[in-house]
Amino acid sequence: MMKSLALGTVIMMGFAGAAFADDALRTVFVPNNVIYPGDMITADALVQRQVRVSSGNMAVFGENPKDLIGKMARRTLLRNEYVPRSAVREQDAVLQGKPYKVIYNSESLSIVGEGIAQKAGAVGDIISVRNPATGVMFKARVQADQTLAVDEQ
Repeated sequence: MMKSLALGTVIMMGFAGAAFADDALRTVFVPNNVIYPGDMITADALVQRQVRVSSGNMAVFGENPKDLIGKMARRTLLRNEYVPRSAVREQDAVLQGKPYKVIYNSESLSIVGEGIAQKAGAVGDIISVRNPATGVMFKARVQADQTLAVDEQ
């Protein structure tokens, strides 16, 4: 009985070793301390760590430091733990409650005005904006130059 248990253990370890033989070690960047939601991730907040990745998974988020540096944490990022893509977001380009230039362009008409952002947003986000003169609410897309572009609604 004892010999068959030992033999089974050796066989299972052999299979586990075979599975790891196909896996590759990859370098990823992880926090060297806890990073809290809303904090910007800096280069000095990251360290390199080796992780085992199966050969079928070609891309791993965090292999390139640019995946993380300059991004904002959506949730608490723990020390030495892998950071999933969903845990970070782009930095906000516009802030809630601040006035921004609003632009509407069509083939025959161009309107420029001012609007108050109702929430913060990163480049490409669609946010609610209030016209300070009329109080009318509308949606606009955050642009890289911190303007708000109104699409046809």
